[in-house]
Amino acid sequence: MELKNIKEYLPKVFEIVDKDQNTERIVFNSDVMSKENINYPIYRAISDAQHDSGLSFNFSYEIASRAVDILSEIDDWNDDDAVTEAVDSSVPIYNNVLMKIYQSDHWAVDEAVKEMGIGDDSIKNAQYGWYMQIEQMTEAIKSNLLELVEAE
Repeated sequence: MELKNIKEYLPKVFEIVDKDQNTERIVFNSDVMSKENINYPIYRAISDAQHDSGLSFNFSYEIASRAVDILSEIDDWNDDDAVTEAVDSSVPIYNNVLMKIYQSDHWAVDEAVKEMGIGDDSIKNAQYGWYMQIEQMTEAIKSNLLELVEAE
């Protein structure tokens, strides 16, 4: 696969379902999950990164969709500054969204606080957790997708 084609397809990987209800969820586009679909390897690369992350099922979709958005928007995946800036800007700003990480994967906050510094501010700690998980997911998905490019 060519990287250009992968980047063009990334925005089509996820979709939001149940938009009209309070249970809005991010899921894979059902077309991409078909083994007959030419872009099935892209789905596998993203799905494998989600599975390997250790995040809870629903939260892994939230994080992976943000990572996919980052990779589809950045021109040069090797530009560390651009990736860092994109990850930073994809961390939620609303407290009710930030707190999702405590409900689903509180260990991710603990891990981030250990690595980035200890703090008593739960909002700041949640931001650290989101940041680290988005960054790790972005790198994992990028790595998996680059393997598809190299396999050509």
